[in-house]
Amino acid sequence: MREKIRLIIMIALAVMLAVSLFIGQQIYSSKKAIELERNALRNDNEALSRKIEEIVQERKQLQGKINALSSDLEKASREKQDIQKQYESLVRERNDLVGKIETLQRNNEQLRGDLSNLTREKQQLGQRLKDDLAPLIDQNAQLKEQLDNLNSLKSKLEVELGQLKGDKSDLERKLNEIDSFLEQSLTEPKYSGLKEQLDIIRSGGTLETQTAQPEKESVVELPLIVVKPQIQAQAETPTQSKKSIPVEPKGRVLEINKESGFVVIDLGQDSGIKLGDTFKVYREDKTVATLEVIQVRQSISACDIKEEIRPIEVGDIVR
Repeated sequence: MREKIRLIIMIALAVMLAVSLFIGQQIYSSKKAIELERNALRNDNEALSRKIEEIVQERKQLQGKINALSSDLEKASREKQDIQKQYESLVRERNDLVGKIETLQRNNEQLRGDLSNLTREKQQLGQRLKDDLAPLIDQNAQLKEQLDNLNSLKSKLEVELGQLKGDKSDLERKLNEIDSFLEQSLTEPKYSGLKEQLDIIRSGGTLETQTAQPEKESVVELPLIVVKPQIQAQAETPTQSKKSIPVEPKGRVLEINKESGFVVIDLGQDSGIKLGDTFKVYREDKTVATLEVIQVRQSISACDIKEEIRPIEVGDIVR
């Protein structure tokens, strides 16, 4: 939009300059023509004056001849009348030329007035253009400053996005390791019921057939694994905690994966555990480590080791 306005302004200035040059050229041409006509009339007047003088001299000569030659009187009179007619014709032509000159002079004065008006209009238009451009220049500066701020903010957001992508990749890798670890852990006899329910869920079945068998009390429902970034989990925690009843679940450490930095505890959705919950690990009433839940299932959860004062052991108390 700014480029269009600037282009329109430049085109208007160019048109005005061209019109001014054209008018000036026309005035200059008219002035030259008038001067040429005036010089021509002046030359004609001088020629007429010389001719009149010649006629007067010739008349004198004729008058002398009349006195000498009476027979040539009529002829001289006729010549005089012819000369008089020519003179009157020249006078009429001269008067016509004078009228044309006066008309040209009036036109010249009118053109000068028009040129003066155009000059004033040009000045007024230039002033208006300056007044109109002033706020546009200020807006341009403000927009440029805002653009610089947005570019700076964009750079910061790109850096933060790169960091978040890195965190997401690390979290996904850790969750995959947790999944693999849980799969391996569920192969153990004590988690056989959990393994069967996980296979049913992944195959698209339901747990109704399992819950209909009361004799298998050790079978616990295991919902689909929900993998969320740590930041999203922390953002959802305040809302979820408002809807739940405050409890202090107590459990134990079941498995430890030192390489990936997480542990498995025997507390899950049945105990009200949610993503982002934090726990303290105790041994003999002494704090051993701090955990944060990163994956929840029906009766177990995977926790990231946030702080480890002493090495965690299987069987440590979790609260």
